[in-house]
Amino acid sequence: MKFNKLALAITTLLVSGSVLAHGYITTPPSRDTMCKMSKNNTEICGDQVQYNTSSIGESPKGFPGNINTPPDGKLPSGTGSAAPMSEKLNLQTADMWAKSPIKAGEYKFTWEITAPHKTTNFNYFITKQGWDANKPLTRDSFETVPFCVNEMNGVAPLLGAVSHDCVLPERTGYQVIYAAWEISDTGNTFYKVIDVDFGNAIPSEFPKSVGEINPTIDLKAGDTASVRVFEDTEKSSAGVTLKINSDAEGKKEVWSKALAELINKEYKDVRAGILNEDGTVEPAAGRNNIYAKKDSAISAIHLELETEQVAPLELEVNKLKKEYKLTDGAVKIDVTGSATPESKVTAELISKTRKQGKLETAVVGADGKFKLLLEGSNLKAGISSVVVKATTQNGAAPKQDTQNVKLTANAGGGNVEAEFTYPEGIEKYVSGTTVQQAKNGKVYQCKEGAVAGWCRIYSSSANQFEPGVGSNWQDAWNEVGAAKKAH
Repeated sequence: MKFNKLALAITTLLVSGSVLAHGYITTPPSRDTMCKMSKNNTEICGDQVQYNTSSIGESPKGFPGNINTPPDGKLPSGTGSAAPMSEKLNLQTADMWAKSPIKAGEYKFTWEITAPHKTTNFNYFITKQGWDANKPLTRDSFETVPFCVNEMNGVAPLLGAVSHDCVLPERTGYQVIYAAWEISDTGNTFYKVIDVDFGNAIPSEFPKSVGEINPTIDLKAGDTASVRVFEDTEKSSAGVTLKINSDAEGKKEVWSKALAELINKEYKDVRAGILNEDGTVEPAAGRNNIYAKKDSAISAIHLELETEQVAPLELEVNKLKKEYKLTDGAVKIDVTGSATPESKVTAELISKTRKQGKLETAVVGADGKFKLLLEGSNLKAGISSVVVKATTQNGAAPKQDTQNVKLTANAGGGNVEAEFTYPEGIEKYVSGTTVQQAKNGKVYQCKEGAVAGWCRIYSSSANQFEPGVGSNWQDAWNEVGAAKKAH
């Protein structure tokens, strides 16, 4: 009887975990992930943080504009259901948390997605140079504009590892990165804090970060690049203006450096450029940060461009069928939609094991419509993704649409091969493993990501994840068709 109660308790815990699981950051490890890895003080972290990192940091969306969600002082824990067990993550001193060494420049952030949600975007904020590392994290600790934004436009990320290519701004010493995964079909966002160390440097005469020059487009002759200066009194005024006299001067790597030099010439208490290890700030061809002296009244400097408006790229992909039948391992998928005229659209079929198919390309005509035929061969039944991307040469940001589709064997064909007959070899089950369920003659594929561990959970008294049979089997498995044979 005691054994049955224990089994019931374990089952309840696992089912609850499947409901709460969402995701966490592995590269560089977020504060809660460092707890999971036992690199942070486990007594401070607590068992619940160590073993439930996917649910930490959930709050109603709103950072940084809404001061109540999450409230200052509770940015790491958030205010969601996991907040009570993760309150100690809000503690803050310069030496309390383990830090990942990091450098400015290109960097790939990686999440482990344990439950997909339709997503608006992933935003990454960073602390200001000179922030107080011995006080609780507040909005004032961070730059108000994210240094990296990954738009998802309502698409759910794939389960498992999901990466974002970003460019880290110049910093020195201990900094905190605040990552925000904004959900599109609920009112919530998942917030994660990442403790990083950019390395020690000589203290700068200009320690306060007040803005940046981020050149994303080339300018034309007659365009202007200027800055608006904000002071602590909330008063703002027009700053310096750089006039572009030729297309050569309008190259983004040229005008950005010229504007930084103009700022440095005009203001004694401000410097624009790259912060060197010796504390000096030097203008650069490309992105330039803007720093002020500690006692400067200037609180922010914003970049303003006057130029011909670059039309944003538009992409709309018609809804695909949820299921496509394989014929001898082959499939054909029609991909249609509309995009900005004179843009290029590509479509690709990618399996859950990240195996890529042939890339199909179309040039969008004057009517704005496109049609592509994706043809795949030597495919196995399972969940795959159709990824459609649109690009243009006018400088507009590219757009992407991702839709998951289910590839199945022919109805009644019984031609899906399985690697195992369930539950034989259960200790070998990993993401993508296929098994035949002898009880119904169907084949199931173990899902991607952290939930793959549930595929290995089975006993006569705890069979909630048994494919096609258990009460929660769909949390761990995808049905892929009728079985041909099992090994």
